[in-house]
Amino acid sequence: MRPLKLEMQAFGPYAGIEIIDFTQLESRTMFVISGKTGAGKTSIFDGISFAIYGKASGEDRNGADLRSHFAKDDLLTEVSLTFQLRDKIYYICRSPQQERKKARGDGYTTVNAKAELYLVDESGAKKLLAANVRDTEEKIKEIIQLDANQFRQILMIPQGDFRKLLTSDSKEKEVILQRLFHTEQYKKIEVMLKDKAGLLKNEVEGGINQRSQKLRDIFTNGNDEIESALAEPVPSDTIILPLLQKITGEMSQRLAELEKEIEIRQKQRDEAKRKVDEAENILNEMNNRSALEKQKALLDEKKSSIDEKRKAVDLARRAGNLAHQENICQRLKKEIDDKASRKRKVEEDLAFTKKEKITADENLKREEDRRGKREELHAEMSRLESLREDVLSFSSRKADIQRLELEAKDYRKKLNEQKEKATEWRELVEKQQDELNKLRQLQDKNITLKEEKLRIEQAIDHLHQLAVSIEKEKTANKLSVQREKELQLANAKTKDALETLKHIEEKWLSGHAAILAGKLENGCPCPVCGSAEHPSPAHASGDYVSEEDFESAKKDARIIEEQLAEIRQEWMKAKADVELCEKTVFEKLDATKALLMDVNLEDATLHLQKLQKKQQELSIELKSNEMKTSKIPEKDTKITQLSQGLKDLSAKMDETSEKERETVHQYVEIKAALQSLALNLPEGIETKEQYESRLSVLQKEIKQLDDIYKQAQDVCSKLNEQLAAQKMALQNMEEEIEELNNSLNTEREKFLHQLHQEGFTTYGEYAESKKDSAWIQTTEEEIKAYGEEYRSVTDRLKDYEERLKGIERPDLEKLNEEFGEQEKMLLSMSAQFSNLKMNINKNEDIQLDVQQLNLQIKELEKQYELIGHLSDITRGQNTYKLTFERFVLASFLDDILAAANGRLLKMTSGRYQLLRKKERSKGNVQSGLELLVFDQYTGQERHVKTLSGGESFKAALSLALGLSDVVQEHAGGVSLETMFIDEGFGTLDSESLDQAIEALMEIQSSGRLVGIISHVPELKERIDARLEVFAGQSGSSTEFVFLS
Repeated sequence: MRPLKLEMQAFGPYAGIEIIDFTQLESRTMFVISGKTGAGKTSIFDGISFAIYGKASGEDRNGADLRSHFAKDDLLTEVSLTFQLRDKIYYICRSPQQERKKARGDGYTTVNAKAELYLVDESGAKKLLAANVRDTEEKIKEIIQLDANQFRQILMIPQGDFRKLLTSDSKEKEVILQRLFHTEQYKKIEVMLKDKAGLLKNEVEGGINQRSQKLRDIFTNGNDEIESALAEPVPSDTIILPLLQKITGEMSQRLAELEKEIEIRQKQRDEAKRKVDEAENILNEMNNRSALEKQKALLDEKKSSIDEKRKAVDLARRAGNLAHQENICQRLKKEIDDKASRKRKVEEDLAFTKKEKITADENLKREEDRRGKREELHAEMSRLESLREDVLSFSSRKADIQRLELEAKDYRKKLNEQKEKATEWRELVEKQQDELNKLRQLQDKNITLKEEKLRIEQAIDHLHQLAVSIEKEKTANKLSVQREKELQLANAKTKDALETLKHIEEKWLSGHAAILAGKLENGCPCPVCGSAEHPSPAHASGDYVSEEDFESAKKDARIIEEQLAEIRQEWMKAKADVELCEKTVFEKLDATKALLMDVNLEDATLHLQKLQKKQQELSIELKSNEMKTSKIPEKDTKITQLSQGLKDLSAKMDETSEKERETVHQYVEIKAALQSLALNLPEGIETKEQYESRLSVLQKEIKQLDDIYKQAQDVCSKLNEQLAAQKMALQNMEEEIEELNNSLNTEREKFLHQLHQEGFTTYGEYAESKKDSAWIQTTEEEIKAYGEEYRSVTDRLKDYEERLKGIERPDLEKLNEEFGEQEKMLLSMSAQFSNLKMNINKNEDIQLDVQQLNLQIKELEKQYELIGHLSDITRGQNTYKLTFERFVLASFLDDILAAANGRLLKMTSGRYQLLRKKERSKGNVQSGLELLVFDQYTGQERHVKTLSGGESFKAALSLALGLSDVVQEHAGGVSLETMFIDEGFGTLDSESLDQAIEALMEIQSSGRLVGIISHVPELKERIDARLEVFAGQSGSSTEFVFLS
């Protein structure tokens, strides 16, 4: 992110509109912000931070506190920033919630916070990306990919915050590095491996459960050994399968024996069944013989009835030969009767038509006499049609009058309703605005509560760290006391050893002198003093010490001295650890006192308990408040909708009022024209309906008269034609009837002749013998069936008599009992066979299934062994308790430290080097990303928190520059094109300042912009671009100053 233009209005010390155009820097990539204390240097960083995130650059300032006290009441606080990010230009504008003096009356009204974000194209046109605070915050986080705290730790480092990235714990660093290097994919790998391992584990357990279930389904056949094995919580297949094979073999052997027994029993059953079937056949034949004897007796009784039916069939067939001639006579008789009936109907119609003709002639005469009436009505019709246009115009204008009256009334009613609705909406807007203001105040309170909660959490963290440091100090003191005691003992031991050595050395020297004295000769020079005389030669004492004893004593003394040196070194180290722990305790105490003024070492635990209780209370209050403030967007939207509705309603009211005036004007004009037309119209005809009604009545009367006259003419003509047709039809019918009577007499004579030929003497005898063909056919079939049945019964009865001759009646009940016993025994044995066969098949299937399951479980266990191991490693179950993602982040951090150390070594003249703490932290504390510093002077590592102020600044600056290098190198989604630093250089000596400036100068080649707030003169002299901030009585102002 690179700022292009910052505009601040009524913001901080800037009373009016202050514009800082960063494009004036042109190709310069470093500038100093200079000015007196309180002039507004940090407010520039606050403005940039507030524009982007709605928060100041420091935690001790919030948006509501940034309004300028120099500003006029009617000038709202507002900040806008134009910035470039990844070759795109964005424009963001924000204003905090603030109080504005009312335009009318006394007092102030609350103006809600606003935020808008735009994308600026090459032509300067702006495209809206977000239009409210919430949407803008989400969009900014998406674009910059850093939240406000991360922004302060990486890009804009305000006063007091420069060391936070350096000294933050592993968890805080992890959040920052995750965002910078997009390591979510490694977390997904952890989750994927965990899920896959869990799935494989579940599949293995499922396979084992399935195998156990299969084993429990085994048919044990009463085997105690396998039943005992199956009673275990998890049956062992290695024990059960051999036993299963054994009992299955025993069952198969029993199955073969049972199969032979069933075969013998089946033969016995079949023999019993044969005897039963033979007896049943004999009994059936005996029963059939009895039935045939009864059937023959019945047929003999029926013989006379069959003979009578044969005679009736013969008469019916002879009567059937006369049916055709009889039908001819009946048809002719029916035709004569039909013709006579139609003749009577025509005679009746002819008489009726003659009467109708007389009436029609009278009606035609009467209608011809009404000719004058018809002509009068046609004349009136012509006059009425000539007035059509005047009537229609009058009717239309009268309708317009009525319509306009109603419209004017409706407009007045609508206008009143709109006024009432507008009043109601205004009251509703005021009510919603009041509720929204309360929620905004609650939202502001939430910010304060969150800040207080954060402060408390920080204090709790400091108190925890203080407690840990106190424990470490106690442990160090105990160790120091122990080492001091060990040192005292070692000193005493060394003193004794040296005294002993001295005593041994004296004895050794004395003995050595005696040896030399023993070798002296008078006149020969002494090898020690050179004298030729030896007045007092040394004499050997009783305690002689050899040279080997003396060397051994020296060696023992040297070992004890070395041990003393080691113990003294351990004592000094323990003492240094105590001092370091004491220093850490007091530093932790000072850090804690910065948050809690009244805390001391004695009541730290009490403070911790109170703060934890307060933290819990704040969490509950925050949760309650956030549930309430979540309704702010809904309220805001509703107020906007209501306000827009009021605006639309006002426009509608103006429109309604205008329409009412136009309606009244039209009413006056049309009413005058209506009065003029009324003078020319007939009485009673003013409306179109009255006109149409009168016209319709005339048309109906004329049509009715014309229709009646024409109808009278048509009726007379039609009746004349009908009379002629009826007379002709009557004559034709009389001729046809006479011809049909002649034919009927001829056919009757033919019928009587055929009647006598068939043997009938009278028509009654013939009529009695007539039968339909269905009866004849049925009767003949009955006679034929009787004959066939009689023959069949006689023949079969004779056959049975011959077959049963000499045979006694068998005892079927006894034979069935014998067969039933055999069948029952066979069924029992078959059931045993089937059950045994089924259980054998079941056990064999179970054995195959279990063997298959064992193969599957073995394969799954093999997979789980690999995947589960990988999952455990990636989830941190390893020597260093590092997850896969944190391992990758640690690698990135190593790259950052490598880049940072190049600068830190230069700035500290090779003394300090940043290291990543690789040892595991105690307990379950997340580790792997904390920093240590290696001090070349002591050759030891220590925590970065032990660095002095100036040393911390150098380390933090190196780390920030190294982070920027590595992020740019990896081309992540986060763009680090800018860095702002507020103070810190004042803690450096002259040499360190030169080294820091040199490090900052090196990054200019990458094109990154560095802005520094500093009072250090040497820094101003070395950097050729300054943003001067001038303080005045009416507010501050800014100006870029360039040295070249």
